[in-house]
This record gives sequence, C-alpha cells and structure tokens, in this order.
Amino acid sequence: MTLRPLTGIVGRAAAAGIEVERRTVERVLDSPELERVIDAAIDSPRIQASLERALDSDTVKGIVDRLFQSGLVDQVIDQLFESGLIDQVIAKMFDTGVIDRLFDRLLASDALWHLIDEIAGSPAVRAAISQQGLGFADQVADDVRGRSRKADDWLERAARRLAHRAPRALPPEPDPGV
Repeated sequence: MTLRPLTGIVGRAAAAGIEVERRTVERVLDSPELERVIDAAIDSPRIQASLERALDSDTVKGIVDRLFQSGLVDQVIDQLFESGLIDQVIAKMFDTGVIDRLFDRLLASDALWHLIDEIAGSPAVRAAISQQGLGFADQVADDVRGRSRKADDWLERAARRLAHRAPRALPPEPDPGV
C-alpha cells in the first residue's frame, strides 16, 4: 500500500520518457541534419570501399543468384506490371527526359545492335518477313500479269487492224481471288 503512490509516479515518469523518446526520434528523422549525415556517410571513402568489397564477394553473388533461382525476381516483375506501377514509372521517365537520354546512350552502344540481331534472328520475325515478301511478290506478279494482258490485247488489236480483220471478242477477266 505504501508503494502505490510511488508506482503511479514511476509509471507516469516512464510514459513521459517514452513520449520524449518518440518526439526526439520524430525530430531527428524530420531534420535536415539526418540527411546530411547519411549523405556524408554514403560519400565516405571507407563506406564506398566496404560496399565495393561486399558487392565483389561471393556471398552477395550467391544471394543474387538465389533471388533469380527462387523466382522472386519474376514475382516482383509480374507485380510491377500487374499493379500498374511500371506504367507510372515509364510515364515519369518520359516526362523527365530519362527515356530520351536512355535511347541516346542505347543508340551509341553495341547493345542495341545485339538486341536487333536477336530480334531479327527470331523465327517469328523471319516468318513474318518471309510472308510479307511473298505478299509483295504476289502483288508485283499480279501487276505484271495485268500489264502483260493489256499489252497483248493492244498488240492483237493493232495486228487485226493492219490485217483488216474484225476485232475478236475478249474472254472475261479471270477472277483475281482464284
């Protein structure tokens, strides 16, 4: 009983301490000083050397390999497309000119030509080009065939006029769909 007033005071003091701690953390996180400290740490040669060593280590390479093998990267990519976030990112990249700079760099690199070679070598693209080539050849053949018929008819009419013969009845034009 005698300690009851003391426990109330201790409880209030603890609550006040927690509140002071919460406010202090909020102030630190909201302060520009924290950003300055983080920037200084990132720019530190020691931190950069440590990060380079970590990235060159077999452990980090193993983690990256495991991320790809586990399918986690595929899930993240699927999620980006399904959520529409990738569309927002690409739109922002167009707005800020990032895409233009990316294409400029891509045009200057061998990577673009490697990509074009890969696409051009794909069976689907080859089939499409060959189909289009056949379609064009059919169009040219149809045009040549029509012009040849007209030339034949003109020559035949001219020869009949010279020979004083009556014009021949022309057969009906063939159906182009046949």
